[in-house]
Amino acid sequence: MEIGTRSGWESASGTAAQAEPVEPAPGPDRTGPDRTGRGPERALLEPTLAAIRETGAALLLRGDPGMGKTSLLDWAEDRAARAGLRVLRMAGAEAESDLPFAALHQVLWPLLDTGHTLPDGAQGPLERALGLREGALPAVTEVADAALALLARAAADRPLVLLLDGLQWADPASAAVFRSVAERAAGLPLVVIGATRHEGTYASCPAGRAIDLEPLDDTRAARLLRVLHPHLADWARRRVLRAAGGNPLALRELPAALERAAPDRLAVLADPESAELLGELPLGERLGRLYEDRLRALPQEARRVLLLAALGGPAAPTPPGTPSPWRAIEDSGLARLDPATGRVRFRHPLVRAGLVHIASSAQRRAAHRRLADTLPPHDPRRIAHLAAAAIGPDDGLAALLYAEAEAMGDRGAEAEAASVMARAAGLTADVERRAARLVAAAEMAARGGRLRFADRLLAEAATEAAPRTPEPAALYALVVAYVRLHRACDSVPAVERLPAILDAVAAASGEPAAPGDAARRAALVEPALFVLLLVAVHTGDERARAALDRHAAGGSPLAALCHQAWADPPRTARDVPARLRAAAAELGDDAHPLADRLLLWTAMAVDTVGEHDALWNRLAHGGTYVTQAFIDLARTHDGFLHGRWDEALVRARRGTAASAAHGYGFNEMMFLLHEAQVLAGRGDTAGLEAIGRTLSPWATEHRVRLVTGRLLGLKALCALGHGRVGEAWHHVRSLTPPGVLPPDVPWIQLTLLDFAQAAVESGHRDDARAHLSAVRAAGVAEVSPHHAFLVAAAEALAAPDDTAEEHYTAAYAVPGAGDWPFELARLHLAHGACLRRRSRRREAAARLAAAHTVFERLRATPWAGQAARELAAAGGAGPEPERPGTPARGIRHPLSAQELRIAELAAQGLTNREIGARLRLSPRTVGAHLYKIFPKLGITTRGGMAQALREAGPREPA
Repeated sequence: MEIGTRSGWESASGTAAQAEPVEPAPGPDRTGPDRTGRGPERALLEPTLAAIRETGAALLLRGDPGMGKTSLLDWAEDRAARAGLRVLRMAGAEAESDLPFAALHQVLWPLLDTGHTLPDGAQGPLERALGLREGALPAVTEVADAALALLARAAADRPLVLLLDGLQWADPASAAVFRSVAERAAGLPLVVIGATRHEGTYASCPAGRAIDLEPLDDTRAARLLRVLHPHLADWARRRVLRAAGGNPLALRELPAALERAAPDRLAVLADPESAELLGELPLGERLGRLYEDRLRALPQEARRVLLLAALGGPAAPTPPGTPSPWRAIEDSGLARLDPATGRVRFRHPLVRAGLVHIASSAQRRAAHRRLADTLPPHDPRRIAHLAAAAIGPDDGLAALLYAEAEAMGDRGAEAEAASVMARAAGLTADVERRAARLVAAAEMAARGGRLRFADRLLAEAATEAAPRTPEPAALYALVVAYVRLHRACDSVPAVERLPAILDAVAAASGEPAAPGDAARRAALVEPALFVLLLVAVHTGDERARAALDRHAAGGSPLAALCHQAWADPPRTARDVPARLRAAAAELGDDAHPLADRLLLWTAMAVDTVGEHDALWNRLAHGGTYVTQAFIDLARTHDGFLHGRWDEALVRARRGTAASAAHGYGFNEMMFLLHEAQVLAGRGDTAGLEAIGRTLSPWATEHRVRLVTGRLLGLKALCALGHGRVGEAWHHVRSLTPPGVLPPDVPWIQLTLLDFAQAAVESGHRDDARAHLSAVRAAGVAEVSPHHAFLVAAAEALAAPDDTAEEHYTAAYAVPGAGDWPFELARLHLAHGACLRRRSRRREAAARLAAAHTVFERLRATPWAGQAARELAAAGGAGPEPERPGTPARGIRHPLSAQELRIAELAAQGLTNREIGARLRLSPRTVGAHLYKIFPKLGITTRGGMAQALREAGPREPA
């Protein structure tokens, strides 16, 4: 067989790091996201593997530890196996680097059963090299020829891929054989892919096709971190991205190291370059070893100088008469001295972290003390260094850290401030004061979305001594109530402790107080009311309700308004939307996030969340999990109501996973409930039952009546979609008897259509009318436009056929009826069926066709089936329009006059800014209108706007 002689390791044009981040062509082994961050490098490997049957090749991956070399080899192995290629693999081991031909043995061992087919001149040297035959070791050239012959015979039967990992540790004899094979691979169906570090003889060989794995750029690093850890909190994400420096292994492992970090780790109290090392970001065992050997090989003085720089200091001067360590440092390639700035530039951030990792605790403390001595007394960096150097209690330093933590919390950095406050507690001598500071740290951690950290701090505070003075004790009770509620839906701490706190604050409100005491007590009231409100709404606990009734007026007007909205919505929320709009308009851009959350939660009670874009915009800038989870919960529910079901489902599932990752069990269950809404609307019985098997036992155990009640309503909705009216009637009657509106069933309005339809279709029309009479008497229709539409639509469904027309007309006339597409489609379906029964087939067909279109768009398959069957019974076609583009009589155009003008301009290709200039609106207002226009027209992009407007026809004059 002719052996090719083309040079192995051909030169590549540029490095992979400079390539555009384009993923390789789709293939069966790339069904999920890239979990290595090396998409461009895969694209360079792909053609070589694909062309193996036409030509062989050799490539070399070069990069620092953790840069993804092994991950690329893993990918290549998987790719080759899927393509039917045979893979031989070697993993270099430092312990075997002195054993001749040890690495070659790994590669050729699977082929040795065919070695007898080699000529005697090749078989003997190969067997002596691999220890299978007695005798002196043969020359490397003899072994290389024999190895190539063996590989050639195997590749003739099935193309071969050789994956050589850790070539820097391959023994010299094996390395020479591999190099020889690579140089002659071109004439064979053989691909050789090696991986090595930048240092070492193999990396510096005359070039083969080398792919240099540089650190990921910021964009690719952020994308990879989001794929690997999609629910990492923003504060942790920022720390990991800075510390990892684009190293894929670090991006994978640092988040877990952060989670395991001790509670008293310091956070950012220094300049950005040294922030991570002042916090002594913990490295796992693998990350700690990446640069360990090279660092330990440095002289002791060099490591001391680099440790000071790693901890944030400038380049330390060399003492007179002492040899400079910089020659050894720069020769190592780990760091260099920047003459322009006098600062040390490390090869990679993990070199800095590795220095801290291998230093003893005494060495680290000495370095921190030395750096602290070089800084001004009140410099935050000095405080951080002193805290890191401290061993025992130091009340003066603890006070400085306490003040710094409070300042960080005031700036909105609660997550980071919690760590600083925890360190302040660790340095505090007095037991009671230490416990109070642990509680303060827990409160910051809870506000910053670090619920598990808060729980650990509370447990530590309890072991010290539960705070006994009034204010720390009250804060401790509040944080315990919040953490227990959100972690495990344990409402007991809230109902047992918070009413007493509110009673005490109310009793002390008229008494003289020291400066600041009144403000601190008042700061407890709002969050305590909010927690109690959560408990009262979700569980219906009478103790929580009574405490709210006593103290809601003593909080802010926003808290009082929220209490009014949720106290007994059918009876107490009638003027809430108007007051809510006024309160939102008065709220400044610098409002506290709790104020925005109170207003939006109020809006959720009255189904007006979509009206408050300014609140969304302010909250969207909040970086904590708490804020983002609240936004997602509200938007998920709003998306369900407004027919954005795909969006709602994505948000719900993302929120469930994020809540589980952050330890927020309560939010996890709420997101599951919102997912269940979409599944019920789509008639997904199996999916709804699966969620119910998780939610029902949890809600029953923790007495979360909102969830148990809503699940009953959703089961009724799902049953109605499939025509199981008896089952639906059973569920709605279990939720509330006819004519009764219990105060502890929030969102009662969402079951009105279900109640009316289930009652009528199961032969209980009188019960439906009695129930709706009670609804009217309670004033439910006066709460909001959505409430008004639902009441009117339910009354139309409950009316006898001969008097129903006026009720349907009244329901269509409710302002904003088109904003609720699913419920409007159900109304069209019921109306169309009623018209068909009265032989008004043409009108019936128009209504049924409109319903079918919406159900299809929402993928509410059972409902679409009902509409299709009714449409077929009505003749299968709608009426001929009076003129082209004219909607059927009685069907309202889906857009308002203002929305129609905006939609027409958008259909012409104008931008939001151009539309705003023409109509004298802000671009943000235009965007808000388009946000509502898309679901009304059943489209998701501007590209479908023109066609949707043609199908909707002109808007009739008011």
